[in-house]
Amino acid sequence: MGKKLVNKITIVGCGPGSKKHLTGLALQRIKNADSLIGSRRLLDLFADTDTDKYTVNRNYKLLIMRIISLSKRKKVVVLVSGDPGFFSYSKLIIDKVGIENCEIIPGISSVQLAFASIGKTWHDACFVSLHGRKDEFLTLIKKVKEYKKVAVLTDDSNNPKLISKGLLGEGIRDRTVYVCENLSLKMERIRKFKLTSLQRVQVRGLNVIIIIDEN
Repeated sequence: MGKKLVNKITIVGCGPGSKKHLTGLALQRIKNADSLIGSRRLLDLFADTDTDKYTVNRNYKLLIMRIISLSKRKKVVVLVSGDPGFFSYSKLIIDKVGIENCEIIPGISSVQLAFASIGKTWHDACFVSLHGRKDEFLTLIKKVKEYKKVAVLTDDSNNPKLISKGLLGEGIRDRTVYVCENLSLKMERIRKFKLTSLQRVQVRGLNVIIIIDEN
């Protein structure tokens, strides 16, 4: 058990990108916050909020120390994309200060919205993040061979074209792929392809792809 903080650190899941997907409790905590900490994209959602704002950088050690320092005198809300328990840095905060010093507000993940958008269940799916994780590519290939449904978080480098090339190179061909771009945003686009045609697909913005063996 860590040392008890004066104010609990609230970690809010901000959903897939649109403010309308935040829960009522999340909006309440943000409204009552003295300080908001998050990526520039998430902070921009609350540009009209009269609250101190701190932009996250890649120095997570320094970030956590700042959060702890601020919590001694302020109500701190940390904004994370999607859900705090799904590929976010909330674990680093909890591990450092202890869950007794944190309040976790769940959010809708982009993967949840992607499955809802294509009308498929996701309780039997496997999840892989290639977002900033090039070393996970072999894991993706393994999971696609093992599971009938695999959801993948991508980035500019680990994009659908590269994923398609890698899977085809392993002899995996008979798969249906849903490319879900900019979910919940105005530029949202959801398309369905065969894996063999995915290399010709142009994508833009944030995207989730879902690979399904429909046989």
